[in-house]
Amino acid sequence: MTTTDDHRSGFGRVGARESRRGRLAVAGVAGGVGTTTVATALGAVDRGVFVGRAVDVLVCRATGDSLIRAGRAAQLVAQVTGRQPVLAVTAADAHGPSRPVRARLRLLEPHAAAVVVLPYVRRWRELASPLDEVRGLAAAHPAELPRRLRRYADALRDLRSAVNGRSPASARPVPGRASPTATIGRTR
Repeated sequence: MTTTDDHRSGFGRVGARESRRGRLAVAGVAGGVGTTTVATALGAVDRGVFVGRAVDVLVCRATGDSLIRAGRAAQLVAQVTGRQPVLAVTAADAHGPSRPVRARLRLLEPHAAAVVVLPYVRRWRELASPLDEVRGLAAAHPAELPRRLRRYADALRDLRSAVNGRSPASARPVPGRASPTATIGRTR
């Protein structure tokens, strides 16, 4: 039988070892939240559903339940590794987050290095292999992309900047932090 402290001590060492390798790790708070899409777009390791391993990016949907799970997972990652993850929030529909979801996003900001809202892309529901298109988003110039993919490509650039700008010192949870990280992306 293992205790919580046993898991935490091993968890921190694993996280430190993986961050030295330089490859980003992405996990989702549940299945179907867009983890594989985000990992593919970033060229990162897809960890599937979050099970307590150190990650750089946590992916969730813009729904109440998913955001609650993301908050708990982000707190666990920050507590154990000393680094706050970046939260990638995939929009549930083309209308963007509702007022209650926007409020919950604001509540997550102190627990994350950044919160990036990824827009809904209806087109990917129609494609047989949407991940092929996702792979090309990072390399493509915005003017070369179809209009409906530009916003997603912009959000991916914001996500990459948030991950690259995160450092162990600045990402540590700071009690009584005066100005929380702002949510990046469309929240209206």
